[in-house]
Amino acid sequence: MRLLFTMLALTTSVLLAAGATGFLLERLSIERSAVVELDREAAGFIALAQNMTDPQTGQPIDSTSTLLRVAIEQRVLAPEDGVLGIVNGRIEWVAPEVAVLRLEDDPALVSVLQVAAMASTTTQGRYTDATHDLVYVVIPVRGQTPANSGALVRAIDLVPGFRALESTYRLYAAAAIVIGLVAGVVAWAVMGRLLAPIARLRETAESINRDDLSQRLDVSGHDDLSALTVTINSMLDRIEALVEGQRQLADDVGHELRTPLTILRGHLELLDPTDGAQVAQTRALALEEIDRMSRLIEDLLLLASTERADFVVPTVCDLAELTDETFALVCRIDERPWKLAELAEAEVVADPQRLRQAWLQLVDNAVKYSPVGSPITIGSRVENGEAWLWVGDLGPGIPAEERARILQREVRGENALASGRIGQGLGLSIVIKIVQAHHGRLDIAAGAEGGSVISLVLPVPNVVEGGLHDPDPDR
Repeated sequence: MRLLFTMLALTTSVLLAAGATGFLLERLSIERSAVVELDREAAGFIALAQNMTDPQTGQPIDSTSTLLRVAIEQRVLAPEDGVLGIVNGRIEWVAPEVAVLRLEDDPALVSVLQVAAMASTTTQGRYTDATHDLVYVVIPVRGQTPANSGALVRAIDLVPGFRALESTYRLYAAAAIVIGLVAGVVAWAVMGRLLAPIARLRETAESINRDDLSQRLDVSGHDDLSALTVTINSMLDRIEALVEGQRQLADDVGHELRTPLTILRGHLELLDPTDGAQVAQTRALALEEIDRMSRLIEDLLLLASTERADFVVPTVCDLAELTDETFALVCRIDERPWKLAELAEAEVVADPQRLRQAWLQLVDNAVKYSPVGSPITIGSRVENGEAWLWVGDLGPGIPAEERARILQREVRGENALASGRIGQGLGLSIVIKIVQAHHGRLDIAAGAEGGSVISLVLPVPNVVEGGLHDPDPDR
């Protein structure tokens, strides 16, 4: 009922607003048309007065009275039109007997017109009484003597036009009432059919429990209920993704920490406390494994935090400055020939710390899975409105058919696994989360001289301005 009443109220308001707007605009149009007609009348009379020749007989017009008579006789009056000729302050000429509107029959109007006729300029005005709503114009004629002065009066009654308009909009009001009633009946039937399935929707939603989030609601049709069903299914997808993320985090914890814990336990069980050399060796190994577990825990916590809204803090970031800083850091990672191939002079809206973290992770992977002493190249560029931050190496490379698969956590290709190209740990997963948080993507391509080129690609809306700068060739 609330929906029905709201719909009917809205429909009624729209019809009333449309009707009122149309009615007012039509009234204004009638008034404007009358004013335009009077302006045309004034222009024609002035032209006649200047010519002072009867257009029908060709005879010269010798007096104001004759001028007014000629002007009145050549007018074809509609039922709402009226005309008068005033000479020396009194009515001398009136409309033909067939004219419906008789201005001379209203003494109050005549008084107003006689005063206006004494003016030296054309006067326009409006006169309203119980039966008429007149728009008039008084066009003065000045002779050499007061007795030869006068004025032409032309008036248009707006009431007939208003009555026709009111009759039209009374029909509109009746039609609006009928339309409202029909709309109410149709809405009652349609809403009944639309809302009936809500109970079934609720029952189906209740059947989806925490242990089984794979069920989805059936979508049929294209109405609002179908849209609601789609929204609920999308919400279930997000909930399932969150639950799956929790399970994945638990699996990662168990998988990544089990190995160092097993190594520690095995060495401690076999430890001979009396053997000083073995104790020292086991101590060193335990510290190494503890450091490894610390890094794994940090990675796991970082992965868990990627779902937070504040995981990235976007700001205006200078790509050239970010590239220079990152290159200065990577040169300390390993003793090998480092190259800075491209330096983009552009600004992007991004989190520079997270981008640097992902970029360094790609560099670390390149160091691990490329031959010792082989060069590693990094660079940045703007291409087709996208910002590319890339790392290239001369490692074993990644086959084209494996590139899409290895972007998923815990997936390894055969060739990559054989060479250790993907390796252990969660570094690539963190990189993917960072680039996704920037609404970007990770691109993997083959290098021109072999190996791989892995790039962080930021989308077009993030690029403020772009360019390409040749770096220092000595670096």
